[in-house]
Amino acid sequence: MKLFLKRGLAISVCVLLGGCASPVVPMGANTFMVEHGGWPHMNQFALEAKCVRDANRYCERRGLVMVPVSTSGQEGQAFSHNATCKFIFRAVPMKQPDSGIESRKNP
Repeated sequence: MKLFLKRGLAISVCVLLGGCASPVVPMGANTFMVEHGGWPHMNQFALEAKCVRDANRYCERRGLVMVPVSTSGQEGQAFSHNATCKFIFRAVPMKQPDSGIESRKNP
């Protein structure tokens, strides 16, 4: 009985910690990827919105701005495959000149 409780506790801790993991994966210098999968009846755009939200949240927490690089995926199709979306972005400082997202003040 004690062994069962210890295993159950260990599994519960792993599930809780895994649920807190960020879906953002580093891909190089300031470049990151977010990927989501859905159900066969979902479309790619619903997953793309989820990816963009995760990317924005990741950047906002670090005081950065998200700049999209590319997106790819496929629509879900019943009895064939689930919907998927892969979103690649750059995380750049707010006032970086080459980002194209420079904050400007009106004179």
